Amino acid sequence: MSATISNDDTVFTREPAGSQPPALPQRPHQQLYSPQQQLCSPQRQLYQPQQWTDPSQSMSSLSAGLDFADSHQSLLPRRESLGAPRAESGAPQTEFSAREMVSTADDRPPTTERIPEFVLDIPAGVRCATHHPGGTIVGSVVVTVTKPTKATRIRLTFLGQQRVYVREPTQAPLTPHTNVDHTMFDKQLVLWGRALSDGDAAQDTLLPGTLRVPFSIRMPRVNYPATLKRDKVGRIRYLVWATLERPGTFVDHTLTTHKEELCFEPTVYPQRVPEALHIGHTISGKPDSTTAHVAVEVTGCILHMPAVAGDRVMYQLEARTRLDHNRADADDTRQTDAVQWIIRFMRVYVVERLRARALIRGREQMQTTRTDIHAVTLVSDASKPPRISNSTNIYSSSGYLRLPLDMCPFDSKQLKRMYELRVECDVVDKSSLLDKVTRHKSTYAMRLPLDVCTVAPDDCDPLLVQVEPDSLLPPHHKAASEPALLVGGWELEQSFVKWDKFNPTWVELARKRSAD
Repeated sequence: MSATISNDDTVFTREPAGSQPPALPQRPHQQLYSPQQQLCSPQRQLYQPQQWTDPSQSMSSLSAGLDFADSHQSLLPRRESLGAPRAESGAPQTEFSAREMVSTADDRPPTTERIPEFVLDIPAGVRCATHHPGGTIVGSVVVTVTKPTKATRIRLTFLGQQRVYVREPTQAPLTPHTNVDHTMFDKQLVLWGRALSDGDAAQDTLLPGTLRVPFSIRMPRVNYPATLKRDKVGRIRYLVWATLERPGTFVDHTLTTHKEELCFEPTVYPQRVPEALHIGHTISGKPDSTTAHVAVEVTGCILHMPAVAGDRVMYQLEARTRLDHNRADADDTRQTDAVQWIIRFMRVYVVERLRARALIRGREQMQTTRTDIHAVTLVSDASKPPRISNSTNIYSSSGYLRLPLDMCPFDSKQLKRMYELRVECDVVDKSSLLDKVTRHKSTYAMRLPLDVCTVAPDDCDPLLVQVEPDSLLPPHHKAASEPALLVGGWELEQSFVKWDKFNPTWVELARKRSAD
């Protein structure tokens, strides 16, 4: 029985024992194995299994061919010609084996895609930062092609958009919300290729390699609204992405990168000199309730208003229960029990108030939504431990209230964000404290406007603001300037790396392929 092993140039035959040795190839001037025709090449395999019906015969034929190649090592190329590392000086030279040659990787490209990479590269410090008016946003667009590719242009887009959800004024309780969009700006810039005015007829060619084009976005000194996302209320976002336009036979091809969302926050200066906010308010009881004849009187002050987001605000509050003379009745027997109602707890909430407005069917609709963003339970100034609640009709507390850092009021064309404080007092009947089932309880609440700014009053001269009102940053719908997009604008320069095994994208794709 004889086994035959063939490739594109040479045919080897292994005869049974006692037969003549196989003859050498008819063309001795050619190498038996060349680096371009390796035994491990997927396009030129060592054997063809479809010619055999028995898998064991094909494996035995492969083993026979490798044994014959090992016996004719003088015809094989040197290890250095295949890219293998050289042996150190003084180390014994080892013989090269055809079996080792099967596992040697070649230098072919790691991918066959025409455009394996097209990304928007923004540094992490820029992508995760909060941007303000007058700042600069930098980044680059990276495109890698493996073949000469015709393209029209690479375009950068920077979009500022806001959306509100407003319910139509109808009698139906389940009226769906209406989405109303407003585009603050939509700026575009051609980073590579033909200008937008040239149309799609003009074309350029991208050479094989990696092209990196840097860009910069300069924000004007305009108070655009802060980045926002509230379910069923509205959203404000700032998006940047790149587009690669290629001509097609019938339809042009468009490749788009991932849309990066940037965080923006306006600059809010204090509108007046810091001063204390004095509080003196009486909260009446709810009608048709057990505490309708009881009122809560809240007095005190909050220092250093307007407050700066993220800072501490000093407060001093006192609440006490008394008989509500406006609702008192001479025949009401509950008047004698007014002193039995005590204040158990006092809480302060920081509330975000969003007012959405939109034009629906020729009529302007408005909708207000309040959301609690911070809550603090005030500790009583009594001599009892804080874990024991109050048992008198007077509750006093003083200390510091830490405001959230992300507070930023703004006024846009569709959304307006403001803040307020809500003070709540839990009033219960002292005689029913031990009975949790029949305990009479009521909550009294009041709201106070909270003036918040992002610039400390010490860093801003209020007299200058009053004399020169133009020094304040105007809202976006009252300003004429828009963001400016530029090619370059920072230390990164445009670069090009040809498509070979030293290309970073080549190396990364080869590493991923070997890992898989």
